[in-house]
Amino acid sequence: MVTSSLPLSVKTASPARLLCGLVVSGFLLALPGGFLPLWGYHIRSEFGTAANFFLALGLGLAGGGVLARRLASRIPLARLLSAGCLTGAFALLLLSVAAPPAQVWYQAAALLVTGAAAGIVNTAVFEGLSSCYESNPAAITLTAGIFFGAGSVLAPLLLAQSFEDNSATRLLILAAIIPAAAAVWLGRMQVEREELSELPLEDSMRDLRSGLAIIFALLLFFQFANEWSIAGWLPVFLIDRLGLSPATAVGLLALYWLSLMVGRIIAARLLPVVRHGKLLAFSAVCALFGCAILAASGSRFGVVVGLLLTGAGFSSIYPLAAERIASRFSYYHPGYFNGIFTFALMGGILAPFVLGHLVGMSGLRIVPLAVMAGSCAVFVLILLIWLGRKVAGY
Repeated sequence: MVTSSLPLSVKTASPARLLCGLVVSGFLLALPGGFLPLWGYHIRSEFGTAANFFLALGLGLAGGGVLARRLASRIPLARLLSAGCLTGAFALLLLSVAAPPAQVWYQAAALLVTGAAAGIVNTAVFEGLSSCYESNPAAITLTAGIFFGAGSVLAPLLLAQSFEDNSATRLLILAAIIPAAAAVWLGRMQVEREELSELPLEDSMRDLRSGLAIIFALLLFFQFANEWSIAGWLPVFLIDRLGLSPATAVGLLALYWLSLMVGRIIAARLLPVVRHGKLLAFSAVCALFGCAILAASGSRFGVVVGLLLTGAGFSSIYPLAAERIASRFSYYHPGYFNGIFTFALMGGILAPFVLGHLVGMSGLRIVPLAVMAGSCAVFVLILLIWLGRKVAGY
């Protein structure tokens, strides 16, 4: 079989250093959920406008990823990662003055730049992790999720502090120092490029048209959608449902991200001793049960329990599914944007956007109900994957 070679991977002596870039990415992408109450969308019911902010973030994320892919073979990876971090620092400076009375178009533009920065950072990091990923897909994806989760926890914690004394501008300016410092530190990495082989396009597309590939794509689509629907709308939902203060609601968003991160740490420990199929099924059931509690609960304690179960359930579904994709499609690694993961990423981008417009028509109660429906879909798709593997004999 003929293969083509692309200089798209970087071997580095310190994968952990590369993974630190995901802390910046996680911080940037977790900001919109806290910005909605900070910008007053828990008071005024302009949910369609708020939904458009997620679309701006998603467009920036996609655009930044495409741009980074084109630049990856032309400039050193360290410079690309540094550029993404510097763009993130610039985005935080824009966001520091984005609170009302700033215009909606300016807020959307600031989030567009935020998404672009995260897209550049993500692409650079996963390019550098390609060789590590090929040796242990589930472990490296879980580890990446832990680093990403650390940044995602920091974002709502920072924004929760700004409600007390209206210090969002000052805190975001100070926060811009973190990606700026990361740009300097990560930009000094010494990296060495190596050639990677890729299957011809027609072979890749033949695999992507298979039934199992479509099921994998749908699984990841719904899983990304579930995670980011809660991340985007949880604070506004809790303020409306329980009458919590904005600071408390955003603090509970940090708890959600923390449960995701801790869940991935625990899952990483369980991988060597628990069958991955059973762990995947248990995670789906746990997430579904947590969403049910979140939808039915009328107390803060119930919300906390629901968030912990939901986050723990969500934490390992994507890494384990990615591992199964890697075992089925041997040419895949995170440096390549193939059809499956492009489609899955669109779930995370579009879900909070679509959900926001549905909230405007049906009310905020639809948020946990939509995530429950998505969790049911994930559970069914996991069963189909299990059956498909049994029938196919691998």
